[in-house]
Amino acid sequence: MCAYIGANLCAKILSVKGCARAEAMTKIRKEPKRHLAAEIAAAILEGDYRPGEWLRQIDLEETFTAKRFEIRSALGELAARGMVTHVANRGYRVMLPDLNVVREMLAIRILLEVEAVTQALPHIGPSELDQIKAAQKAFENAVARGSKADQAHTNAAFHDEIYRHAPNRSLSKFVVEIRNRVRPGPIALWPSHADLQRSAAHHVDIVAAIETRDIDALVAAVRRHIAESGANYPAGERGQGGDRSRRASSFAD
Repeated sequence: MCAYIGANLCAKILSVKGCARAEAMTKIRKEPKRHLAAEIAAAILEGDYRPGEWLRQIDLEETFTAKRFEIRSALGELAARGMVTHVANRGYRVMLPDLNVVREMLAIRILLEVEAVTQALPHIGPSELDQIKAAQKAFENAVARGSKADQAHTNAAFHDEIYRHAPNRSLSKFVVEIRNRVRPGPIALWPSHADLQRSAAHHVDIVAAIETRDIDALVAAVRRHIAESGANYPAGERGQGGDRSRRASSFAD
C-alpha cells in the first residue's frame, strides 16, 4: 500500500513538473525573436549615429540592453549588408554611403518594377484588385499603429501582391531579390513618420491607377514611389523627397 501511494505521489510530482516545464517551453516559444540588427539599423537611419561614426560595443550593449555576443552578431549582419564597416583592430563604424551607387541601384529597381507592373496590369481583375486594396489597407494600419517590422512586412506584401500577377515569374522574383539587396538596412525602415505617410500616399496612387487601368499613371506612380521613398536612402539623404526623385529617376531615363 505504501509502495502504491509512493509511486502515485511520484507520478503526480513528475506530472506537475512536466506540465510546468511544458508551460515554460511554450512561453519561450511564444516570445518573438528579437531582431537586434534591425533595431541598430533603425537608430542609424533615424540619425542617432552619423555616417562615419564609430560604434562602441560597450555603448551599444547599454543602449540596447544586449549581451556582447548579440551586439557582435548584429554588427556582423549590418556589415554584410554594407550598412556598417569593420576595421581590423578598431571596430565598427557607420558606412559612409556612396550616393551615386544608391541612385544607380534604385534606377535598376525602377526599370525592373515598371516592367513588372506593366506585365501585371492586364492580369489584375476585380478579385485581384480587392486583394491589392486589402494589402494597401494593411500597410496603412501598420503606419498608424504597427511596429517597424509590421510596416516593413506589409509594405513588401503590398508590392508583392501586385508583381505576382506578372506572367514572367523570374522577373517578379528578381524584383524581390534586388529590393532586398539594395535597401539600407536588414528590413525597410523609414526615417520619419512623414516618410511613412508619403509611402502610404504613393500606394493610394498606385491602386487608383490600377483601378482606372491607366498604365501611364501607374508607371509614373511606381517610379515616384521608388525614387522618393525614405526607406530606400541612408540617413544623410532623408527629408529630400522631391530632389531624390529627380536624381534617382535621371539614372533610369
